[in-house]
Amino acid sequence: MSDNRKYYYLKLKESYFDDDAIVLLESMQDGMLYSNILLKLYLKSLKYGGTLQLDENIPYTAQMIATITRQQVGDS
Repeated sequence: MSDNRKYYYLKLKESYFDDDAIVLLESMQDGMLYSNILLKLYLKSLKYGGTLQLDENIPYTAQMIATITRQQVGDS
C-alpha cells in the first residue's frame, strides 16, 4: 500500500516545557489551553516554512485559526 502523503516534523527539545516562556504561559489562567493552541499553530505552520497559511496564497484569518484550533476567536 502506497502512502503518498507528505509528513512534516517538529523537533522540540526535551526541556521545551521547562522553558521560562512556556512555564509562564501555562501558569496563566487558561494557560494549558494557550499552550495547546501554540503547539497546534506550530504544527500548522510547518508546511509553509513557519507561516500560517491555508495554501501558498491565502494566509489564515483569526476566524480560520479559531476554527482549526477548535477555539473561539477571543481564545486563539
